[in-house]
Amino acid sequence: MLCEPPGGSLMQQARWTADGIELVDVAAGPLPEGRVRLKVLANGICGTDLHLYRRELPPLEGSVPGHEIVGVPIDGPAGLTESLYAVEPRVWCGECDFCGAGDHHLCPNGTVIGIQDAGGLAEWVDVPRPSLHPVDADVSPLVASLAEPLAVSLRAVHLTRLEADSRVLVLGSGSIGLLAGLLARDRAARVAITARYPQQVEAARRLGLEPLGESEVEAWSGEFGPDVVIETVGGFANTLAEAVQFCRPGGRVVVLGVFVGERTLNALVLMAKEIRLIGSNMYGSTRRGSEFRAAVDLMPRYRAELEPLQTHQFRLSALNDAFKCALDKRSGSIKVTVIPDAAA
Repeated sequence: MLCEPPGGSLMQQARWTADGIELVDVAAGPLPEGRVRLKVLANGICGTDLHLYRRELPPLEGSVPGHEIVGVPIDGPAGLTESLYAVEPRVWCGECDFCGAGDHHLCPNGTVIGIQDAGGLAEWVDVPRPSLHPVDADVSPLVASLAEPLAVSLRAVHLTRLEADSRVLVLGSGSIGLLAGLLARDRAARVAITARYPQQVEAARRLGLEPLGESEVEAWSGEFGPDVVIETVGGFANTLAEAVQFCRPGGRVVVLGVFVGERTLNALVLMAKEIRLIGSNMYGSTRRGSEFRAAVDLMPRYRAELEPLQTHQFRLSALNDAFKCALDKRSGSIKVTVIPDAAA
């Protein structure tokens, strides 16, 4: 039997405002048809959230952030248990040509929980039933909240088409970069990753990656460069041009960093080196099925390596402190996760 909403008929929910982010008390309304009400146990703060917090992306005033969500059902259709579920935040229409081809992540009518739809920086959230993915009982809510960034990284690694003798360079050692490096490690001969802060260097080594300072990349790349470069920095960085510069002729550059505004690169170099420049947008499907589901299924295997990436946890009532910690890498943060007060 499913339990009552936490906190009775009212809950705390984060919302973007003109000045930043705030917590508000919200009444529990009726559950929309086809949705499940989920008690949130953990929600990670991602790079997109940080861009929105700093007003580097178009504002979403009044919307509820949070798309790295795990929780347990408290209301919904029959047949649900009080097990732990990870939420796939991409919601698609199911009717367009892209959905028909299985490319749900390219659906022009789609929405994202935590962007257009109310997200998980709250005590509970209403999500479509198909968005729920059961998590292995041996995986904690804190580790399970990495399912979404792990799925993002898995899509990028799928697009690289790595071979056993491939050399890979990952630009950026935030959680996405480290997760992409982890997945590439088991498919390639060597994986290096750029790292600026001590906690990133330590995490990279712990995952079996080769951490590089900015001045070390050229020497590591050698005469021809890595076969694959995975760009995960985005923002205002010049890493798109750097990826093309470092990549081996005939190699691949996969871009999953969220860039702010337009970036430039040397198109002549791109052409002359015959580099394949590939965008990677969230996660989709392969012949084996859903990439999000695949990421959830990988979590027991990588659990021990994922746990140390969760460096900081904050209660929902300390939301602004959580964002400040995530923004300041001098804090030692890699992944900052918010836990509702009722679940802490």
